[in-house]
Amino acid sequence: MLLEAAGELPGLRPVAVADRDRDRAEALATAHRLDSCGPEHLLADPRVAVVAVATPPADHAGLALAALRGDRHVFCEKPLAINLEDAAELLAATDRPGAPRLTVDYVLRRNPLYALLGRLGRAVLGPARRFALENLASDEHLGADHWFWDREVSGGIAVEHGVHFFDAAAWLLGSQPELVQALEAARPDGRVDTVLATARHPGGATASYAHSFARPERAESQWTTLDWGEVAGGRLYGWIPVELELDIRTDGAGLAAVQALTTDQQAALAVPGYRPSGAERITLELASRGQPGRWDLHLRATLGGQAAKPRVYRESVRAGLADLLAAITTGTAPAVTPTDAWTSLATALATGQSAATGTATRPATLPL
Repeated sequence: MLLEAAGELPGLRPVAVADRDRDRAEALATAHRLDSCGPEHLLADPRVAVVAVATPPADHAGLALAALRGDRHVFCEKPLAINLEDAAELLAATDRPGAPRLTVDYVLRRNPLYALLGRLGRAVLGPARRFALENLASDEHLGADHWFWDREVSGGIAVEHGVHFFDAAAWLLGSQPELVQALEAARPDGRVDTVLATARHPGGATASYAHSFARPERAESQWTTLDWGEVAGGRLYGWIPVELELDIRTDGAGLAAVQALTTDQQAALAVPGYRPSGAERITLELASRGQPGRWDLHLRATLGGQAAKPRVYRESVRAGLADLLAAITTGTAPAVTPTDAWTSLATALATGQSAATGTATRPATLPL
């Protein structure tokens, strides 16, 4: 997916694939007509200006740090690291004049439905008050010996997968969590396949997360409930969201703002580097509350339904690569910064600590 996204992006030319398993590297390189090599050779290759790190999580920090120290920019799969010490080293490596750019592949930040929610938040809704994820995912392709189950390699479910949602929630709520309470459930063989967590944010906002990897693929189900109190409430469908339903309660000024935003649907859903398919739609239904100047709005947005998920996923990856290229070209920070990656990892690690101790845990604060 990374190579497909990179191969279609102006200004970026794939040149090599590296893997410790040379047969895997050769197979992927042959399919895309690239060179294959080991990781050390790729990091020393003078043609390489950007390194995409797509290994199991335990190797992310070391490879990303080696690339940054070699003056290469980094597009890193999540998580940034599996511990905060390594993540802090990566922050330090990017926090100097002229340092290479680093971003993490948080695809939710580059999803058009999240972009629409962000615009609605700035125009009408303000920060969300509640974020509640239900992720009932498949374990069908995760055999008992898969690295996903090994906390030393993956970091555990909250780190390997949860960081996506800790980041998205903090973005929509407008704050980082100040306290996390969590539980884990394991199979008889010891594999932890379910993590439940609740987080308190400043000002009384809350977030909750339910991750379970225990279903066949055909029975997967994911949704995220969002709430703005008396102002609005709704739901995103799919962990890669492809559908949104939102009920908004507003006055005439709010109605005008929503109508102005959704009149240009392409702009309302726009994400730089993400190419629309033409199947995207926003519909808006209005009803009077029976009170002068008060309106109930029902907004629906689609990216093409469940069949569109693979394309939406790939285009969101493409948008992340495009954002990194823009940051490199302009000298600005990427939309997802190393600090964003560090703070979401801090929440994930606090979740694991809370589950292990049975006590509410405060996420670590950024190092000075």
